[in-house]
Amino acid sequence: MGSPILERIDAPCDLKPLTYEEMTQVAQEARDTIISVITQRGGHLASNLGVVELTLALHRVFDSPKDKIVWDTTNQLYTHKLVTGRRDEFKNIRLQGGLSGFGEPAESEHDTLCAGHAGTGLSVALGIAQGAVNCDLDSWTIAVVGDGAMTSGSSFEALNNIVHLSPDKMIVVLNDNGMSISENIGFLTNWRKRLITHPQYQAMIRRMTALSKKVPTGELIYQLVKSLNDGIESFILPTMFWNEIGFRYLGPVDGHDFKQLEDTLQQAKQTAGAVPVVHVVTHKGHGYEPAEDDPVKFHQPSSPLGAGSGAPTYSKVFAQTVSRLMRGDEGVVGISAAMLEGTGLKEVRQDFPDRVFDVGIAEQHAVSMAAGMASTGFKPFVSIYSTFLQRAFDQVMHDVCLQNLPVTLIADRAGIVGEDGKTHHGAFDISYLRCLPNAVVAAPTNENDLQHLINTAYRHNGPFAIRIPRGTATGVSLDPALKELPIGKGYMLREGRDVSIFALGKPAGPALQAAEILADFGIDCSVINPLFVKPLDTELLLNAAREIGRIVTVEENVLAGGFGSAVLEVIAEAGLQSVAVHRIGMPDAFVEHGTADAQRHELNLDAEGIVRQVLSAFYPGGQPSSHTPVVAAD
Repeated sequence: MGSPILERIDAPCDLKPLTYEEMTQVAQEARDTIISVITQRGGHLASNLGVVELTLALHRVFDSPKDKIVWDTTNQLYTHKLVTGRRDEFKNIRLQGGLSGFGEPAESEHDTLCAGHAGTGLSVALGIAQGAVNCDLDSWTIAVVGDGAMTSGSSFEALNNIVHLSPDKMIVVLNDNGMSISENIGFLTNWRKRLITHPQYQAMIRRMTALSKKVPTGELIYQLVKSLNDGIESFILPTMFWNEIGFRYLGPVDGHDFKQLEDTLQQAKQTAGAVPVVHVVTHKGHGYEPAEDDPVKFHQPSSPLGAGSGAPTYSKVFAQTVSRLMRGDEGVVGISAAMLEGTGLKEVRQDFPDRVFDVGIAEQHAVSMAAGMASTGFKPFVSIYSTFLQRAFDQVMHDVCLQNLPVTLIADRAGIVGEDGKTHHGAFDISYLRCLPNAVVAAPTNENDLQHLINTAYRHNGPFAIRIPRGTATGVSLDPALKELPIGKGYMLREGRDVSIFALGKPAGPALQAAEILADFGIDCSVINPLFVKPLDTELLLNAAREIGRIVTVEENVLAGGFGSAVLEVIAEAGLQSVAVHRIGMPDAFVEHGTADAQRHELNLDAEGIVRQVLSAFYPGGQPSSHTPVVAAD
């Protein structure tokens, strides 16, 4: 390998004069850079290693930013960032103040959108392409979809409309790596499998193979049969599908061969009539053996490689508890939307393969399917990341809550998630769930709370939502027997007489630490674990309001419509106008990326921040001169 080339690439136009040999070197340098940084920082490693050559080829064939390259999930833009003027900043990707791990138009004019949810790319690309047609712009729009996007119903809505409008200068690139975050499922995958495993087709292949062994030219016939089989599987079947629904199919193309990629993309630019679909076959983790061997693990490490903790994750405790319930009740089932690994249900499926369902990236379908199963007597647990659960809001409302069905929703990764940033924080679930009639909404303070809440949800005959944070739990010991908790009842964690801190879920730990610090100021704080957002423990709340008169709420949710809003509603309805309430939570803004600790510090969600907020809200002049309640008891 000669002198480094990547360090001379400051814009996509710098790639165009390079030879294929030089491009191979650039690809290797990009791959080495990504591996070096992401194995230290954490991030989407395998998916990015799979699209290095595709990304570079797109930038050689098209002219960004004039031509718009729309990636369905912009977590695959690491190579793109390296060749669009952000090479030197790449070492700080996903760190606070550093590059985003996703597309970010504020960083570069080459980034079309900041997108972290799969299934939206085709629709966005169609809008851009049709806008270009209406404005008579001479620019291409390229939608790069894959990594599970084709299991999303919204992708098929877009395909239907693309065929109808058929805008000029639009190209669809299908990045086929054989999997989404977990293994792809659905009718497309099964349709392909059914055709190549059909008895008549297999019988024909067997007869021709047997014949090849009996004739002098048998080896030639055998190779022809093998080529026929491979051709039907890789070319004829996808061609039939895409051409039949109204596209022009081109491929399959080796996604790691520059000449094939560029020749086919150039061919797509010459295609008239139907919108071309370029089928690119890539391999997740390409060029890095650990990621090639286990692409699911390396899709999105939650932390730098090698990091760990002795305590279990909340997701693992959820999975263990559900597995425990399954052993005692055949009606308990688990459902996830392409997140079996992340939610912990993968291990449960090993023991109960017929009772754990991965529906693909189809959150709306997951919730409605759960409703259907619940209507026939099952007890479904639907585990979906909080940021993705919001995609199924109408199904939660219409198919679960309206029917008052016993579906348990696990909003995983609720609250601050850290480096994945604004597309992935679970910042809204309290607000959009607590407004729904019939819904019970809860948040555990620790893993022991969680196992009892899961058991309580199992025994409850109606909708139940439990939000759990990302990462490891607190390390408390688990009660050997599962309990059924009284719904709508919280409990005291620390007694106090000056300020009452209601800390929902994960913030309870920092709240207890803050109370100890405030004690040094002569401020005696009680700390309450409300456990339930809906129904709220009004008795516990109103007692604190009347006896203490200073209330602080702490939550990892936006303040608008969140837990603090629920507290204010109860106090207002009780006519306690003089009670002072101060809310701490996530702002009316999209929180950027960074470490979770740094984000909590910035948002006053750590112990130090809670102390600052209590002092500024109630004691701006220093410690209290008396312990007189703000409001006397009625």
